[in-house]
Amino acid sequence: MSPLHKPNTLRCSSLLSHAAGMTLRRPRKRVVVPEPTLTPEQQRRSAEIEQELQLARDLQQGLLLEAAPRLRGWELTAVSLPARDLGGDLYDFLDLGAGIQGIMIGDVSGKGLSAALRMAVARTVFRHEARRADQPGPTLAEVNRGVLREIPQGMVTMLYLLLDTAHGVLRMANAGHIFPLFINGSVSEVELSGLPLGVDGDVDYEEASAILNPGDTVLLYTDGVLEAENSVGEIYTYERLAALIEANTQLKPRAIVSLLLRELRAWSGGIQGDDITMVVLRRRLTDLAAELRSVTVDVLGSERANAFWEEQVILSSAAPAATWIAALPDLLKAAQARFGRGLARELNQQLRLALEDYR
Repeated sequence: MSPLHKPNTLRCSSLLSHAAGMTLRRPRKRVVVPEPTLTPEQQRRSAEIEQELQLARDLQQGLLLEAAPRLRGWELTAVSLPARDLGGDLYDFLDLGAGIQGIMIGDVSGKGLSAALRMAVARTVFRHEARRADQPGPTLAEVNRGVLREIPQGMVTMLYLLLDTAHGVLRMANAGHIFPLFINGSVSEVELSGLPLGVDGDVDYEEASAILNPGDTVLLYTDGVLEAENSVGEIYTYERLAALIEANTQLKPRAIVSLLLRELRAWSGGIQGDDITMVVLRRRLTDLAAELRSVTVDVLGSERANAFWEEQVILSSAAPAATWIAALPDLLKAAQARFGRGLARELNQQLRLALEDYR
């Protein structure tokens, strides 16, 4: 990644973020309290609340279930896991034409059905304004005015990126959201500040730019990642996240998401207190053979993949995609014999997805 914008010294500009108070939180032990006996009226109210939460979950998932788009020369993965109490996480993708892809992630204040409804409104306003402007800063300024008009009682954090898929240029603006994480052999943040949407109607949003080189990755995420709590009330923190990614910078988007979800489940004991949303973008390598090898490492793991690659792959690194496709059946037959049908099937799917970008 080649940064074109010199960041400031803040990590997270969000008024909704708890970063400023992290050091003041005292670890607390979880106490198991016996379930009280509910009166009929309490049972009725509890059922109503659960029904409302389920309605909110259905609404949220209905908005988020769109698959990440296929971008030639890029890998893009997104996941959103709602907590039981349901927050207001959202993400979106927009094809703006001429090879420009819009990528957005955000978080609406509140919980439950009200948060889900605000999320739906925020996403609608965003989509309307993003198609009218070709710069992330002015887009967020218009979305901010729309949020103030349509959601007067709620705030929204939002990070908006415009990707030039042909040249790797990424332009971004931030309305109070957690900073994006850039991964290119090391880990760094683009520290770009801005007020959350819905706070002040007269706000301009600063922009930053960067060039993503082949192999570079960007991780966008919500505060449910950093604020996951363990059994004594300690939150996960940015420092732990950065250290984990720093030790695994070679991973591709799907593997990054899987690693983080496993880590957060282990940290929290499987108890999820807030929505967890991640969007991961990576630019594929220009060397086809190197990219296919990285796919094999991603599916099989480094040690097994490297040994398998040295034994099975005899094609020249300059071989075209069509030659690799013709060689896949023998390669996958050997993978199935060694690693089983499941891994061979996954390897086949991921190799073919990669090869499509080089044809």
